[in-house]
Amino acid sequence: MRFKPSIKLLTSKIIFIGGVTRSGKSFLCPIVSSLKDCEMFFMNSFAENITYIDSLKGIEKKYSNFLIRLIFNEVIYNMNIGRNLNQRRNDYTSIHKFKNSKLYLKRMKGLEGNTIVKKIKKHKNIYPVMFHDVLINPKLLLNSFKNSKIIFVDRHPVDLVDEWIRKKYSADFFKNPRNVTLSFNLKGKNYPHWCLKYVRDISKTKNTYKKTILSLSALILKQKSVFKKLEKKYKKRIKIIKFDNLTNNTDKEVNKISKFIKTKISSYTKKEITRQGGNRKINIKLRNNLKNKILNRIDKQTKNLLEKLELSYDKD
Repeated sequence: MRFKPSIKLLTSKIIFIGGVTRSGKSFLCPIVSSLKDCEMFFMNSFAENITYIDSLKGIEKKYSNFLIRLIFNEVIYNMNIGRNLNQRRNDYTSIHKFKNSKLYLKRMKGLEGNTIVKKIKKHKNIYPVMFHDVLINPKLLLNSFKNSKIIFVDRHPVDLVDEWIRKKYSADFFKNPRNVTLSFNLKGKNYPHWCLKYVRDISKTKNTYKKTILSLSALILKQKSVFKKLEKKYKKRIKIIKFDNLTNNTDKEVNKISKFIKTKISSYTKKEITRQGGNRKINIKLRNNLKNKILNRIDKQTKNLLEKLELSYDKD
């Protein structure tokens, strides 16, 4: 195929909210959705995996660009006609947790077709998207949607190590059929695409703490390296937020976010911040105790990696 595929966008006002697993995306996404002119946030594993495959040069840029745009066109159109909406009340992407769930229930009974296309262009709403590891390939997203922006939530590595061990993310999760992250097989075990640098060490060790720190190092440092190499025009469209600041001073950080994505706080935002447990103090003593527990279970090489992660978190 020599031609370049083309598709006209319904909108490019998309806010990608990313970070590594357990970084705080599920805390922030509902709050962003509570802002004025913001729709209910959603996820799309197909789009995520296209960015991963594209970063590995497994697909030509013109096709990955087309597919990403096609996916979000379809999702956004469906949201506006009330199709394929999540109504499971306990899920964090449930429309029943949105500031105005009646809006989506009304759309289910409404019109479809070109009338909706005109409505989307007229209202110019913002579409927040929870996006795992968004800084692995940010240029594809920002180039595909000219009015898009990225918010990256950065969480302290000690907290992440503890969370990952609790959830067994460095154990056998990637062989689970529920896993939707691009993975590869090595000697009968599945590993995520981003851990290739440390996969030999990860596969050999039986120490869960070491395995987790190796995995997080590969994933976090890769994304921060990509960000540092970005041209200024891309960096202006990316906001990095510390999870500590986001939880300690939620009101202040949300105000910054609203300005960044060019909207305002709504009457629902304060309620959503409270519901998410915002404006709470981080327990530093607990973190220090966790760190000591981790240090007592790892070797010198892994300690150096953890220190590198901490320095990266403090410096950026």
